[in-house]
Amino acid sequence: MLRLPFKTTPEEFEKVTIGNPKIGELELPKYGDISPNERLFIKAANLVDIRIAAVKLAKDIAIKSSRKVIEIYNALTQGDSDSLQDYLEEFVNFQDLLENNTVSRNLVLATAVIQRLVPDWQVENSGDPNQIHPQLLNLVIEFAKNEESGWAEITAIATSEEDLGNLPSSSEIPTGAKSTGESAATGRKKKDLVKEDLEVSQPG
Repeated sequence: MLRLPFKTTPEEFEKVTIGNPKIGELELPKYGDISPNERLFIKAANLVDIRIAAVKLAKDIAIKSSRKVIEIYNALTQGDSDSLQDYLEEFVNFQDLLENNTVSRNLVLATAVIQRLVPDWQVENSGDPNQIHPQLLNLVIEFAKNEESGWAEITAIATSEEDLGNLPSSSEIPTGAKSTGESAATGRKKKDLVKEDLEVSQPG
């Protein structure tokens, strides 16, 4: 590995230990961010851009219903089925797309972080419960999300019509690969458990 001729050598990265003896423990380096190479790995997964998919569907429904695109977009992304009672099939299909994309992205994000320890680790390995316990995978995902956000609280921002106009247009929405492994454990129900189990250890 090439090394820069530092005048002052940077401190070593903090180590974060996740897991427990029952599900296994991993010690992950904490960068405080997702590295450029990790971002390229995530981008290469060609996951669906949910915002673009929501805009496309909102425009289609707006044409049929004569409603504002922004109203339909917000109903789709906020899970407001009451506002789309006449278009429940489209609403349900979008929610399925959203859920599948979330699972797929979680696996890709976790894989990118695990590659810090095992460079040859792939998404298929992350989805295999024989290689990583589903509960430990949850903890890796939670750690990876914290890295991606810079360990800061994420604040939801309301979407305006101007925001929608700034999104790139696309006639075809790329389809992300769905997970076929035992990755259902990455669901929302265990979110609180994940946070409780995440243990941070400062280097001595």
